[in-house]
Amino acid sequence: MYESHAEMDRISHYSSKSNPLENHSNSYMYHSRPYTTLDSPLSYNHSMNNYHHHIGSNVTQTSTQTDETSLSAPYTNYKTIPNHYRWPDDNRSQPPKRRLFNFNFSFCKNRNMNKKSPDSKFIYMRSPTPQHCTQVLATLAVAIGPLCAGLGKGYSSPALASMAALSAQGQHFSISKDQGSWVASLSLLGAFFGSLPAGMSIRYGRKKVLCLVAVPFALSWVLTVVASNVYMLYVASFFGGVCTAIIAVVTPVYISEIAHPDIRGCLCNLSKLSSNIGMLLSYLLGAFLNWRELATVTAIAPTCLFIAALLIPETPSYLLYCGRETEASVSPSWLRSGRDVSRELTTMKANIATFRRHEGIEPPSLAFRDLLRPLFVTCGLMVFQKFSGANAFNFYAVPILSETFVGLDPYRAAVVVAFVQICAGMASSALVDTVGRRPLLVFSNMLMSAALAAFGGYVYLKGLDTNENMFARQQWRQSDWVPLFCILVIEIAFALGVSPISWLYIGELFPLKHRGFGALAASVSYACSFASVKSFVDLDQTLGLYGTFWLYSSLAALALVFTLLFVPETKGLSLQEMQETHKGVFI
Repeated sequence: MYESHAEMDRISHYSSKSNPLENHSNSYMYHSRPYTTLDSPLSYNHSMNNYHHHIGSNVTQTSTQTDETSLSAPYTNYKTIPNHYRWPDDNRSQPPKRRLFNFNFSFCKNRNMNKKSPDSKFIYMRSPTPQHCTQVLATLAVAIGPLCAGLGKGYSSPALASMAALSAQGQHFSISKDQGSWVASLSLLGAFFGSLPAGMSIRYGRKKVLCLVAVPFALSWVLTVVASNVYMLYVASFFGGVCTAIIAVVTPVYISEIAHPDIRGCLCNLSKLSSNIGMLLSYLLGAFLNWRELATVTAIAPTCLFIAALLIPETPSYLLYCGRETEASVSPSWLRSGRDVSRELTTMKANIATFRRHEGIEPPSLAFRDLLRPLFVTCGLMVFQKFSGANAFNFYAVPILSETFVGLDPYRAAVVVAFVQICAGMASSALVDTVGRRPLLVFSNMLMSAALAAFGGYVYLKGLDTNENMFARQQWRQSDWVPLFCILVIEIAFALGVSPISWLYIGELFPLKHRGFGALAASVSYACSFASVKSFVDLDQTLGLYGTFWLYSSLAALALVFTLLFVPETKGLSLQEMQETHKGVFI
């Protein structure tokens, strides 16, 4: 029944304590984790005789001593051990390891917090441990891809300003405002077309696709550096958007397949955080470099992605799906820091075998049902994300801030907003595996809807005041903190839940055999992004700035209802568990 004498020593160690519930904080220092559910813990009143009588007839009633003879009894009936007597660590043959971080948040079911109860449950913040370090390294390697995308997203704002300044000095070919808007938006159009074949491209391997896409991405920036007319900038922007879309589809799939369920949400959010960092770097570097120099620096990032992708392993799921079992046994061993992964591989093989058995005989209607819910949820989240107002603000930050603020530099305000996005993204990475996906989405949509409505109300009230005297301007100057606060709340809510979790679900909800269809949700995202950016000017002219933001506020409220009705919670579930839990379920 038990595999070694050390197993009985550990049980004896727990049975000698007066109350394990009172000593859980001390035991947590020595063990990998305490009991997550203490339904009926061993107590002082349990003797070894009662314990042996409880677990089965293989142990005699006379074995009440803890000497070497009694410990060497033939324990064979393992399944008869009650759950609350079992050692909580999965790997019973190895002593548990210490955690790198010791976060301990306990919430007792009993309202009297001073009383300990066997029914108490403890919730611990999930944080990376030393055994997760290789997964973090692999995630940081592929996160260079979203960093490249963020650099490209933030490039247009300082680059177009630099082009206009150099053109006025006669040092640059002329470019109109309409041509500049196409330079900025063609990347989104390219991303729409690039996301369609991205789903098919991941069939050739997640690692291989990341290596291959880095080459044309770097070449698009080289074309930008040597551009001698606006049409070369059009081509470079379009193909840069194609590469951005492929990276956006492949990166969350790779991270979801290599990450442990306890830290999967945190690692997936690192890609969105990396994109925000890239956008901030473009803003900061654009203040000191002209558009050609900025493009030269940006071309370094895809080169780094190519090198980093060569050094990471392929995902075990893809290797097993291709029948490369020898490589598949090496990849998870490295990702799990040398721990025994035989049981994990066995589970993957069983699931893939099930996929292959039903691949040819599964009715199309059943396959459509399995695919309908992930498509509906992810595409719906993407539509609401892109029409939330934050996306349009990122592309028109300086004009919006110039129209709203009286005494604040809009360029500095844009940098502040980008920095706040990074801070909110870091908070999202820390909370997504503790609080959950749905609560963050609900909270962020509520916050965004209220902030958008407040910002629109401020612009409306300011528009009613047509008095242009100095006293009136001084009053509005003193109230500049109101729109700035609203904008910061909008960006915090967007970066906290709306943006990263929408992309996280693309890597989580789709089953393995349909995972390439996540590219369809990405294509919807880029199509909506292109539509929201191009329609913002028309909406501003038709509804006014206040009416446009009130429209965005109502859409954020609809996103809240959509989340409550249709979006599932996936916190702590493995990819296989999610597939079985939500298989064939639409609502």
